[in-house]
Amino acid sequence: MSGKSTKAFLDANNIISGLLFKGNEATLLELGRVKAIELVTNQYVMEEVSAVLIRREFSLTMGEVNTLIKYLHACVTVEENPPKEAIHENINLLEDKKDIPVALGAAHSGADYLVTGDKELLDKIPCSTTTARLLENVLP
Repeated sequence: MSGKSTKAFLDANNIISGLLFKGNEATLLELGRVKAIELVTNQYVMEEVSAVLIRREFSLTMGEVNTLIKYLHACVTVEENPPKEAIHENINLLEDKKDIPVALGAAHSGADYLVTGDKELLDKIPCSTTTARLLENVLP
């Protein structure tokens, strides 16, 4: 890895995969925990992550959810949401309006990458990438 630390903004789908399953997303979270890469997200994404983790399909207890969220906070810095005015000014940025705070969050955080599995974000946001591509870029 180069001398400059890479900063990556994580979307909810990558966080959830990293918390619940082994693989690239779990590796990325661990790299954030050990400070090999700077991982950030925003409150909007964190709310989505929390809402997904409590779904019945995952059969997690509240204690397990709290443990996962605590681990996540060790891996990722949670930043403020983009201003509502910025969201309104960029309302036509994406077809999926609920992804606008994600795209703007990445921009406002100064991240080098927006890490996502969302096809529209990958197609329309220049700094977006998949977890696998990011790992290829940052690991020696």
